[in-house]
Amino acid sequence: MSNTADLSRTEPDLAIGAEDWIAFVRLVVAAAVLCALLVTFTPFAVTFEGNQDAGSLINQLGYSALAGLVLASHLVFTKPRVGLSLLRPWWIIMAGWLLASAFWAPSPENALRSALFTLLAMSAVTGVFCFPIDGRAFRTVLAIGALAVLGLSYFGVIAMPASAIHDASGGVGSEAEHAGLWRGIYSHKNVAGAVIGSLFFFGIYFFRSNMKLVGVTIAAGACFFVLQTGSKTATGLLPLVTVLVIGLRLMGGRRLLSVAIFATLVTMALLTLGTVLSPTLDAIVQWAVPGTTFTGRMDLWRFALEIFRGHEWTGFGLNAFWQTDVVAHTERNFELTWDPRGSPNAHNGYLDVAISMGVPGLVIAVIALVILPLIDYARIGRDAESTCLGDMLLMILTYLLLNSFLESFLFERANPVWMLVWFAVVGLRLLARHRVEAAPGD
Repeated sequence: MSNTADLSRTEPDLAIGAEDWIAFVRLVVAAAVLCALLVTFTPFAVTFEGNQDAGSLINQLGYSALAGLVLASHLVFTKPRVGLSLLRPWWIIMAGWLLASAFWAPSPENALRSALFTLLAMSAVTGVFCFPIDGRAFRTVLAIGALAVLGLSYFGVIAMPASAIHDASGGVGSEAEHAGLWRGIYSHKNVAGAVIGSLFFFGIYFFRSNMKLVGVTIAAGACFFVLQTGSKTATGLLPLVTVLVIGLRLMGGRRLLSVAIFATLVTMALLTLGTVLSPTLDAIVQWAVPGTTFTGRMDLWRFALEIFRGHEWTGFGLNAFWQTDVVAHTERNFELTWDPRGSPNAHNGYLDVAISMGVPGLVIAVIALVILPLIDYARIGRDAESTCLGDMLLMILTYLLLNSFLESFLFERANPVWMLVWFAVVGLRLLARHRVEAAPGD
């Protein structure tokens, strides 16, 4: 899309036709990568209920091939100085700790495989930014990805309701309490709400970049779909994040906005996970909203924190807690709203990172995924192209980081929600280091 990712023109001695073909190939590769990451290789698949270590051959082959394609394309299309921007020390430390956490899991070989596929999918994200030649091409890539997700999801609701809408049939993936709620191409309404909610911010970006019809179509389609998922968190955060980012940037500038978002995240942490750590915080929340349990999540958090004591430095290892003997062999506590032995995760991404990788892993993740991107945002260029793109990336990141206090998807292999978090982090990094190339005529 710019010098952000080696988006300079090809050598002048090439014919115009060759330049156009190269630009087209770069756009196609970027669009294919984004569609694969957002649509996934197994759309309309219900929640996986088998052996969590069994993996999926389709995903293993698909994401390995995708990462190979992106890395090979980097060698051809990406300038060294742009590639070096992707070798951020904190990212390398984060990847190293993720891999290390696999070795102290009960099944190191399975955990290591999970970590490797997570890193492969993360590496593929960089191609979305690095291959389009300018801002217009980048927007085309985003539009293709967004329309693919929305188009397939709406098609599923209309033509394949059994696969795209939760039901109460009692079959695999059905949940009676969610009957009638839309999930589109994803396994669960909350995944659909987070991913498609992020596409709403794509629409705002398109509208502000003079692609008004495309922007309105995507924003309206995404907003309506999120409402049908019944996800209160995803729905409520859409206007909150939009007003927070756009409003505060216009009033106080980027530095104030970055500080405000960090303060918002801290506040959210205190009002969610903090309620099971501090009776005072719990009393404040109960005073404001009596009977609050975050749909039973507080019981899960108490259970997880109790068992976590004594494992603060290393955690239990990657994929070594939920749906393992650590949890399965505990006695059922009938006072809890949920039976922890059947939960796939803590429904709090930050707590799950700590459980898997210890407190040091959580600190590294917060630095890499929260603090550094906010610093990057404050440093991006002041031109219109960079401003609109930077605002979109910050809205997506803020939206999903807030969502992660009630859902768990951080570092979760090729989960499309995690891919969007990493998409925003990578984009802000490159945008802070390189200028966006405007398309001719823009």
